[in-house]
Amino acid sequence: MKVMLSLRYGDFKEIMAGVVAITRTLGWVEGTRAMAFAARRQLAAIWSGEGLYPEKGKQCVWFKLYFLKLIYDYLEKTRSEEQARALFEAIAKAPTLKFIGNVIPPSNRLTKEYILRHLWAEMISKDTNIVSEACPPKGNSASMQVTRCFINEVSRDIGLLPLADRLCYGDYLFWESYHPNITFSRTQTLVDGDPICNHTVTWTD
Repeated sequence: MKVMLSLRYGDFKEIMAGVVAITRTLGWVEGTRAMAFAARRQLAAIWSGEGLYPEKGKQCVWFKLYFLKLIYDYLEKTRSEEQARALFEAIAKAPTLKFIGNVIPPSNRLTKEYILRHLWAEMISKDTNIVSEACPPKGNSASMQVTRCFINEVSRDIGLLPLADRLCYGDYLFWESYHPNITFSRTQTLVDGDPICNHTVTWTD
């Protein structure tokens, strides 16, 4: 049960966002059925010792991603692969955005100076899921290079890698509606086999 004890307040907020997304996407009856299917199998996996990584942050990621993987397994049993993927994307969106919102400050704090010189450093201090470095700003852009990501590693371990890019796409969804002066870009991702994830935000007046 150490995996469950590793969960923090922010993790429970993401989990609740996922529960709401499942019931909204699948409806109350089927959503409850899907979550029961996933919960039984996840408890069995925890009982057998799965998810006990040395890092608590990675244990948290395993708990959340393994549940999503089991929800996808349920969808694959009842839908076509195309339908299952589309529903998984809809379900994963809410908890992904909730996670990003937990580590990014409120938009009213995002001045140009803050974005260029402090955003990534502050995010790195809060995000226990990654190993990364904030790069010096260049012009109106600031970048962060991620060299290790628990979402990438756990997705590979549990067979969720083909769908992990849907979780990463949450960065674009978050930033496109977060602040009118900020655009987000990324040209490399660990889930695609690149050596880094290069997150860049650019301030436009």
